[in-house]
Amino acid sequence: MSSAVEEAIKTIPDLETILKESVKILKLDKIPADEILENFEKIIRDVEKTAFSIYKEHETKAFDKLKDLWFIQKKESIENIIKQKGIEGIKEVLSDFINIVRELEFRAGQMRKARGGKTFEKSAKILLNLAGVPCEEPHKQTRKILKRIDLVSPDAETARLTPDKSIFIATKRTLRERWKQIVPEHMKGARLYLVTINDDITEEKAKEIKETGMVVYVRSELKGKSYLKDKPWVRKLSDLPKDIRNMVPKPKQQKIT
Repeated sequence: MSSAVEEAIKTIPDLETILKESVKILKLDKIPADEILENFEKIIRDVEKTAFSIYKEHETKAFDKLKDLWFIQKKESIENIIKQKGIEGIKEVLSDFINIVRELEFRAGQMRKARGGKTFEKSAKILLNLAGVPCEEPHKQTRKILKRIDLVSPDAETARLTPDKSIFIATKRTLRERWKQIVPEHMKGARLYLVTINDDITEEKAKEIKETGMVVYVRSELKGKSYLKDKPWVRKLSDLPKDIRNMVPKPKQQKIT
C-alpha cells in the first residue's frame, strides 16, 4: 500500500468514536432511559443511519486528503511530464492518480464491510445500556467458549459462572448461513437471543431457528407477516430490551461520555 493511502485511511475515526458522535448528534445521552426503551427499534436504525452518514463524511475527507498528499508527492513529476509531453502528459498523470484512488476505494470498501455488522452489534449494546438494560461483550476468557456470542446480560462474569442466569445475544445484520453456527453443543438449552435487522425472514428459516432453541428478534413489519404472527419465538426487535430487563436486575442508566 502506498504511504499516501495509508495516511488518508488513518483520517477515518474508529467505530467507537463514530458511534459516540452519533449518540451525541441524536442526543440519546440526554433523553430518559424509558424513552429509549419504548423506541428501541427506531432508535437503533437512527443510530446506524447516523453512524453511516458520519463515516461517509470522513471517507470523503480521506479522499480529499489523498488528493492533497498525492499532489505534494508527485508535484515535481507532474511538472516534468507536462513539460515533456504537453497536454498528452495529462493522460499519464490521471492514470497514476486513478490507480491510487482505486487503492483507497478498495481499502475503504473493506472497512465499510467490516464495520457493518460491528456497528449494529455495538449500537445494540450502547442503546440497551442507555435504556437501563445491563449487557456487555464477553471477556477474553469466555470468548473461546462463546465464539459467536456478541453480548451477554447481565454481564460476562455471570455468563461465565452461572450461564443459567444469563442471556446470550448474537447480533446479525443479515441472516446468512453463519447464524446456524451460533449454538455450540454445550450451550443447548441456554437462553439464546438472535437479533437481526434482516430485510426478510422466511417461514422455513423461522422454523430452523426454532430448532436451534433460539428466540429471534426481527423488524416489527416482519413480525406482522401472517406466517410469523403465530410464532412466539419470533419477536419484534422493539421488544428486546423489555424482554431482557424482565429477566435480569435493572442497573442505573449509563451515560455515554
